[in-house]
Amino acid sequence: MDDFEDDLPNLEHWKTVMEFTVEQASLLMACLDPLDTNLEYAQRYKVPRWKHAHAYSMGIVSAIRQGLISPVVCRGIFWRPGWNNELEQSIETIKASDREAEISVQETIITRASLVGWISSEKVPIIRSRPRATTITLPSAEVTRSSIIEARPEPLALLHYDHKSEGLEFVKEAIRELWSTFDPADVNTAPTKLEVIEYLKGRGASGNVAEAVDLILRPHELRTAKLKNRRVPTRENQ
Repeated sequence: MDDFEDDLPNLEHWKTVMEFTVEQASLLMACLDPLDTNLEYAQRYKVPRWKHAHAYSMGIVSAIRQGLISPVVCRGIFWRPGWNNELEQSIETIKASDREAEISVQETIITRASLVGWISSEKVPIIRSRPRATTITLPSAEVTRSSIIEARPEPLALLHYDHKSEGLEFVKEAIRELWSTFDPADVNTAPTKLEVIEYLKGRGASGNVAEAVDLILRPHELRTAKLKNRRVPTRENQ
């Protein structure tokens, strides 16, 4: 379950960001603004919830190591002898499975989608604003259960479930134009695979995308069903 706290900062300005460094993501999960602080500063000055942020960063790194989060770019920290044999730090791109280097939380980048997927699948508790109760005055003096509506907690700026892609637009269009008149009781009302593919290709979809959309939208029982040929009525047989 998520942890709820009062008087948390407004992080609305982060809702449009689709990629984060591990450090930024961990701070946002702790409801700390990465524009105001970083992990080192938060720890040094004991900023509220700094321990949450550090724990989140370790959790994200572990998820990357385990393949639960796929980074856009994974950067590692190396220490090598330099002048006078003194160790010098370098940041280099590595594979997520490479354990010869420590993953840099400041340089490794992950997507919002992969982070949200991990939070959801692993039920990772995050910091949220506490729900506020809104009281509505009714004409009647009697207070009823309907007079108090408990507002939902404000979603964390990190979480953003809306998603758009070219493929999803083709799915929506196929539903609207080809599947909206489908009657499950009459399989002959379903568009054929060829109809779906040809329509989507005509709208600019590639053959692979068109077939994928058809597979997603077509009920399992209709994938192998032999549908009767549907002919467009002509004036002669009307």
